[in-house]
Amino acid sequence: MKKISNIYLYVVLGLFLISIILSFTSLSLLQSLRISFGGVFVLFLPGYVITELYLKERDVIEKITLSFALSIAIVPLTVFYLNKIGMRINTLNSFLSILGIIVAAFLIKIFWKTKRKE
Repeated sequence: MKKISNIYLYVVLGLFLISIILSFTSLSLLQSLRISFGGVFVLFLPGYVITELYLKERDVIEKITLSFALSIAIVPLTVFYLNKIGMRINTLNSFLSILGIIVAAFLIKIFWKTKRKE
């Protein structure tokens, strides 16, 4: 478990380093942080949570690849259907919808774990 938490720390530090490098261009530090962490939030996390939920026996490289593919498929569809029901598309609504996908996947995983224990 300690090895996994070290990996997460290295990923966050790597993203922060990328943000600092990007801030030397015409971007401010806040904009570069938003780009690097937002990119991971939009392009990786929703697919990773769903991949961890359904595909436990896959290899790490397969999980990462499927995570990007699922995120690229799920996030635009979610934003498209939110637009179809009349919701305005802005940063906050997009953030909340992606966060809703992630939280829903976590809740399903927790529900399945408690149901298996019974």
